[in-house]
Amino acid sequence: MSKKPDVTIATKVVVLRRERAVRPHSLEQIEGEDAPRQIPLDHTEHSIGRSAEADIRVASQRASRLHALLVRRGTEFVLRDNESHNGVFLNGVKVHSAVLRDGDVIQVADNAFVYREG
Repeated sequence: MSKKPDVTIATKVVVLRRERAVRPHSLEQIEGEDAPRQIPLDHTEHSIGRSAEADIRVASQRASRLHALLVRRGTEFVLRDNESHNGVFLNGVKVHSAVLRDGDVIQVADNAFVYREG
């Protein structure tokens, strides 16, 4: 048997990637002293807690002064527990850190928020 020669075929592949549009993010407070309210997430980082210094203030003695953080990573937000005493719950599950999705429910002490994209 004779060996067939290797053949190279010239090709041109163009890959186009659409950038994901950055949509406005917000929290809708559905439980707690200040509910109902809409909170735009228009900064790179937002703190949640009972301190006057917190970006999103919650009026609950069960909340730590700086209880949790919302940190923008590209087009997403990450929820992080800030070593709080009572923890942070996402959709009923205690978490240390999690990427948020539209419709997720965040619970900080007696307060509940729905995360919204767009």
